[in-house]
Amino acid sequence: MKSRQAKNKWIIGGGIIALVILGLSFLQLGDYTVYFYTPEEAFAQAPDLQARDIRVGGMVVPGSVNWQPEELKLNFTISDLKGTTIAVEHKGTPPDMFKENQGVVVEGRISSDGQSLLAKTLMVKHSEEYKIPDQKHSMDKQLLEKSLFK
Repeated sequence: MKSRQAKNKWIIGGGIIALVILGLSFLQLGDYTVYFYTPEEAFAQAPDLQARDIRVGGMVVPGSVNWQPEELKLNFTISDLKGTTIAVEHKGTPPDMFKENQGVVVEGRISSDGQSLLAKTLMVKHSEEYKIPDQKHSMDKQLLEKSLFK
């Protein structure tokens, strides 16, 4: 009889510990469940979001990119394709695949009015489709063989 009571205590104690861990996990994950906001969501929640780093995803508006390589300063606008836009300022070199009409996720701080974003990180969306290079853009086979095999 005593071993059954001890077993029940272990089961109840383990269940309580599991519930506490699960509850704390959900409380902590609540701040991190949104991978990125759309420009519309960021604009609507700007006063609440301005005190922390956020991610905003959208399309780079054609004609909005202003790259100043001497100062390593990049200004552009992102849109959610529904009419909401946010101006972005980034210090540093943009990713190689960064271009107009490209999907981008910008990590940084938003202004209180939701009109601009000071970016720390740019993440560019790229296609999952692999295309075999054509002859015009293929590597020089001799150069490749020299560098890899000798």
